[in-house]
This record gives sequence, C-alpha cells and structure tokens, in this order.
Amino acid sequence: MPLRPYFTDDDGSLPEIELHYADAERLVASFVYLYSLPGMRDMTRSDRLWDLRQERETGFVGPEDSRRVVSGEVSAFHRLLEGLRVGDRPLPALGVFVDPDRLVLDYRMGAEWGDAEIFALMRLLAELRRRGARIAVPGWGADGDCAFRMAVDEAATAV
Repeated sequence: MPLRPYFTDDDGSLPEIELHYADAERLVASFVYLYSLPGMRDMTRSDRLWDLRQERETGFVGPEDSRRVVSGEVSAFHRLLEGLRVGDRPLPALGVFVDPDRLVLDYRMGAEWGDAEIFALMRLLAELRRRGARIAVPGWGADGDCAFRMAVDEAATAV
C-alpha cells in the first residue's frame, strides 16, 4: 500500500490529518460521530477545558463540548480516542484536536498500522468527508497528499 511509509515507520512524530468544515454543525456532528463508533474509549488524562468567557477552568462533559468550541465559549481542546472500530477493524489510538473550524486527527506511527488498519482509517475519513469535511495532509508533501486522496477515494467506493 502506497501509504505505509506514512504510518509504519515510527519516527517519533505525530502526523496530522486536517478536517476543515465550512459549517460548524457538521464539525460538531462529526466529532459526536467519532464518539459513537463501536469500541470508542476516551483515554484523555485531563477533563479540563478553558472557559474563555469566565476565564477559568471548566470540565469536559462530552463530545457536545465541540459546540462550545465553535461558539467561542471554550478554547480548542484535544482528546485521545482508543478502540475505535471501523467495520470489523479496530484502529490504533487517534488524537482529535477540536478547533473552531476544523478537527485535526493525529496518530503515532508504528507497527500496529498494517494495511487493514490504514484502509479502515481511510474508510473513516471517507465517511467524515461525506459528512462535510474537506481533508488535507499538509505535512505529507505533494506525493503523499496525492496518494492520500486516492486512498480516501478508493475507500469511499469500497463496500
């Protein structure tokens, strides 16, 4: 698979996949969707968010807190999701950064990313694209971006 070098060789980095949304409701719905996937466990160590209006810490309640980010009530936050299943395939851990106009997925490269796991991630991204995301992988360079887009397109047509 042409994407293997972007997943399997752990160089210590956390590569990012950006999901940009023109519509705040679609961003919120996509984040909630990630939480609805079978096997999902939120392994984030801190449940603290920064309340921008009251200038104090507040607690993370759940995926609907993404709505508080897009409304400007709390600052952007990051969650670590493990156990997500796409079809019959569990994914390695994914980080999700929630920003007012985008979600940014990050992942640790390594041997746990086999072809089946990479393809399952591409299926997940195809579904998020169907839900309104414009996907970019700016750190992958032109060749990587082209291979990535082709892989998401292929996953979108797979049954």
